[in-house]
Amino acid sequence: MRVVIPGGGYAGLICALRLARRTRGQVAVTLVSASPWFVERIRLHERAAGSEPVKRELAEMVAGTGITLKIGRVTRIDPRGEVLLGDERLPFEQLVVALGSHVDLDGVPGVREHAFTLDAASAASLSERLPALAARRGRVVVVGGGLTGIEGASELAEAHPGLQVTLLYAGELGGNYSEAGREHLRRSLTRLGVTLEQGRVKRLQAGSVELEERSVPFDACLWAGGFVAPELLRQSGLSVNARGQALVDSYLRALGHENIHVIGDAAAPVAPPSPMLMGCKTALPMGVYVAERLSRLSRGQDSEPFDYLDTAFCISLGRRDGLVQPYRQDGSPTGWVFRGRLGAWLKEAICVGVSWTLAAERKGLHFFAWRKTGRKLSPPAAQERRLAA
Repeated sequence: MRVVIPGGGYAGLICALRLARRTRGQVAVTLVSASPWFVERIRLHERAAGSEPVKRELAEMVAGTGITLKIGRVTRIDPRGEVLLGDERLPFEQLVVALGSHVDLDGVPGVREHAFTLDAASAASLSERLPALAARRGRVVVVGGGLTGIEGASELAEAHPGLQVTLLYAGELGGNYSEAGREHLRRSLTRLGVTLEQGRVKRLQAGSVELEERSVPFDACLWAGGFVAPELLRQSGLSVNARGQALVDSYLRALGHENIHVIGDAAAPVAPPSPMLMGCKTALPMGVYVAERLSRLSRGQDSEPFDYLDTAFCISLGRRDGLVQPYRQDGSPTGWVFRGRLGAWLKEAICVGVSWTLAAERKGLHFFAWRKTGRKLSPPAAQERRLAA
């Protein structure tokens, strides 16, 4: 069996490592990445604040596993069995799309022209500007009240006390948290000197965020207003949702394509567990599941549908504070949280644990696991009929 995995992030890398080790050369695994470096996206808010990234080469991370690594950008996916990498054609029997997501730069006018993001290159550019801005009490507006925006605002404010940091959000800040979690979140942001403003953004202009009834001036803007999947998925003929994510069944197969699995941020399950938040905590389970499924298929065995239960929401609030919000079986937040230095320690332990997990997978140590609901799902054919109706 020939398996091609476009995407060298969390989902694609752990899928390639697990599959290669499980099948021991019986399956030809090719991992394709646009960059030769593995990007720790869960630490990009730290990079924006000025920390030096730990650079890890993908070639080193897959060395000795039998994985063929190709560096280049995928230009086309032919669902009939071929991936185009520039002028090179990569045939496949099974395709695992793990192309991730990127910040939505076109959903609001002016974002592409006037904002930084927490993509790797933009975060590095922002970090170079911040010291000079902090020296003159510059204004930084972070747009987005989700995990990315909160972590970004906290990190910038703590690392550069001279900055005037504003977190601009729509809706409820910390809506997925318990009352204790929301209280700690607001208290921590206030302690760091972050100004909170609520409003819906109409457009960005040079030097200001334009809301419906007012404008918020800035010297630099960090946009964390949402993520979308690569347009390549739609262009390849896969069924996608409004954010460009491929719709997948309970086996994480693209609808209508039994030989194409989609994992990580690029996937949107149409059956429980659905919806699944984008991020490392869902990318790793999806990558491991598909690796195990393909390993079983190579031996002529079937597998159970993918099952996942979100257990907690973890967020850093600078280097010395954090918040971990556990969830109940029904998905509601518990009334208690881990916070402060303990929360920061737990968040850092999780980040370090991800690196250890990938290193262990390379050596054939498969200890990664996740909590499951135990629900029995309807067959994928029934799911597709229900979606069509």
